[in-house]
Amino acid sequence: MLGPFDLLLPPTILICSALTLPFTVISLLASGRTGDLLNWGKLKHTWFRHLWGWFGPASKPLFAPDVRRLYDQARGTVLDIGPGSGIWMNELGVAARAGKIDKIYGVEPNVNFQKPLLAAAKQAGLQNIYQPVPAYVENLDKFGIEKGSVDTIITVHVLCSVGPQLEQITHDLYQYLKPGGQWLVYEHVGSGRTLARSWQRIVNVVWPHLLDGCDLTRNTQSILKKAGDWEIVSLNMDPKDGYFEALPHCVGRLQKST
Repeated sequence: MLGPFDLLLPPTILICSALTLPFTVISLLASGRTGDLLNWGKLKHTWFRHLWGWFGPASKPLFAPDVRRLYDQARGTVLDIGPGSGIWMNELGVAARAGKIDKIYGVEPNVNFQKPLLAAAKQAGLQNIYQPVPAYVENLDKFGIEKGSVDTIITVHVLCSVGPQLEQITHDLYQYLKPGGQWLVYEHVGSGRTLARSWQRIVNVVWPHLLDGCDLTRNTQSILKKAGDWEIVSLNMDPKDGYFEALPHCVGRLQKST
């Protein structure tokens, strides 16, 4: 907590993203993918891949203690939603080596992340149980993932970026959990404090365009609670977040009714 300086974090991230764009353009030109420069969807996915390739690992220490506690609870068949380049793969590896995990599906629709995701799985010793799934939630059944077959869903810094269909997506994901299955959550959300939330709304005018659709203002915790019938809801705002925190987090666990 840095007091009022916490408000500077989102603009700093925007600057980092903007500085990554020229590198992305040069990379696409050098690789002969000039057509992607005229396709906004492909351009923004590649742009975010380049940004997250260095910013993800660089920012990991800020969130690692909380996220590691979540991954330690993973068990059985796991749906890891939006793993990006796989910066939390080692945490999955720890749980797998402890005998808690049988199978991991890494659901990452941004195809630019597939190679680093596979490399991270191999480095963590998960190549035999890790399966990348280059698809959106509505297409999971095409990859042999059956509804009611998943023990653990993990979402870390991903529900902010799934577009306006968040309620439908969380409802759909709920269907894949077994009775008694769990959803582990670490997401940045809209602030409940007037000043920080007003600042989020101002920054959010630009933020989604430079961060691949990410939304600073979502009430993700409320949407998750309404996704289905939960037996246990232990989902709270991070107590470490201060009054000026412009990227506050909700963290916790939900368990599907048996």
